[in-house]
Amino acid sequence: MRSPRRPLVYGHRGSRAEAPENTLHSFRRAHEVGAEGVELDVRVSRDGHLLVIHDSTVDRTTNGTGEVAKLTFKQLRTLNAGEGERIPTLTEVLDVFPGLLQIEIKAPEAVPALFALDEMSSLPERAMLTSFDQTVLAHAAEAMPHVQRGLITHHCGDELVEAVARLKLSWVCLELRPNLTSNLVERLHDVGIKVDLWPATDAERLARCVDLGADAITTDHPGLIDSWLTSNALISGRDPVVERLL
Repeated sequence: MRSPRRPLVYGHRGSRAEAPENTLHSFRRAHEVGAEGVELDVRVSRDGHLLVIHDSTVDRTTNGTGEVAKLTFKQLRTLNAGEGERIPTLTEVLDVFPGLLQIEIKAPEAVPALFALDEMSSLPERAMLTSFDQTVLAHAAEAMPHVQRGLITHHCGDELVEAVARLKLSWVCLELRPNLTSNLVERLHDVGIKVDLWPATDAERLARCVDLGADAITTDHPGLIDSWLTSNALISGRDPVVERLL
């Protein structure tokens, strides 16, 4: 049996279970509880500013209404994103969170905005650009070939291995589905691709991620991962000391 390993932990939109998602508070909290990285989402305001917000509208996560792409930076920054937090810029997140970053591109117009930011002050090596959209990733590769990229996907068929080779990716962020097998994870590893599995919502799902050979997991509960790993090890009789994948 393969020895248990501790995957890298990415806090989903920060520490979403403890703080308003995609806010500086949430990212700081993820760091405090030991997450090596955070996953966040970027969109662009009407006047071209790169902001960290998941939805195409502000309705769910703030006290405002309207489409992000139709609101100005000034309008967006007046909104309360929860507990008095504001919608942050990507630059602000880079400043407050010192670890790894998965920057999910939620709108195609974010690619040129990211390129402009990279031209002005290079995106750090700890940053990775991700998307569900393969065309977006291809455009990101053309604009910023030096920045690592990852495909987020629900699909775990044979075509995935072909896609990652074509797009020259570093990572695949795979949804944890019943038909996902360790064989596919091994095939991705064989071609040099690291695998992040999501969502690790509880101890049982985390145990499956580890058994499948995940290099990283994404979770709303980064502060609970080590206790879940320990409980799984005790239940299974395994050594609770886990290896960090760095």
